[in-house]
Amino acid sequence: MCEYNNNSGRAEMAGGDIDLNALLVQKDLHIREQHDQILRLKRELDGVASERDLLLCEVSNLRFELEMVELKRLQDESSVG
Repeated sequence: MCEYNNNSGRAEMAGGDIDLNALLVQKDLHIREQHDQILRLKRELDGVASERDLLLCEVSNLRFELEMVELKRLQDESSVG
């Protein structure tokens, strides 16, 4: 059974007292740390996504150049033969 004493900010339980204010502060700190970590991870993810997009563009450009070289080679072969 748990009874809350408004004057002390403590809940009295069968096993002993719990300081609810300290518990709330601890949980708030934990939530803030998680929020900060989420923001950091989102920034990191945005950076990785941007790098991925740049690399995909580079791959696309390289494939295009490779196709152009292959077409030129085929064109040169057909004009010689």
